[in-house]
Amino acid sequence: MPKRAKSARKSTSAPADPIEAVISEETRLALCKKIKKAFDTFDQGENQSCDAREVGTIIRSLGIFPSQEQLATWIAEMEGAEKTGYISYERLSKVLLRLLTSNMLRDDEEKLYRAFLALDVDSKGYLTPDELRAFMTGDGEPFSNDEMEEMLMACTDPTDGKIWFEDYVTILSAYN
Repeated sequence: MPKRAKSARKSTSAPADPIEAVISEETRLALCKKIKKAFDTFDQGENQSCDAREVGTIIRSLGIFPSQEQLATWIAEMEGAEKTGYISYERLSKVLLRLLTSNMLRDDEEKLYRAFLALDVDSKGYLTPDELRAFMTGDGEPFSNDEMEEMLMACTDPTDGKIWFEDYVTILSAYN
């Protein structure tokens, strides 16, 4: 997003965007950069839009882990009345900026690492795709097949087919 020129005089009116009242310009720009980086991974046509089915992965890559119900609500908000199955960067970034500046809890690197350690019962330092799939599609709110495939593509080492969670946790937490 382009930087806005700073006015020489201060405005006495409230900001038009409530987010601007809560965070500094520097923080807002840093968050927008993270959102754009995550979004660009899924903007296959380089047309500033992504498939609505990829929104969950984008949101999770930013450290927000919604329920399916929350995700469906946010996607509906981003799609608006059109319901084309595609989400524009402009709409996605507005919602994500709001979510990232809210009081929603995001997992930090240590919590993610401890979660993987708990799953690695043999203390190997990695999980296999089958092990991770079993954990993520079993108890709690399971991942869909599409979400699972996207996650496995992103986290599985192509050379040995393992998920070295120390590396993956570092990548995930870089978005936070």
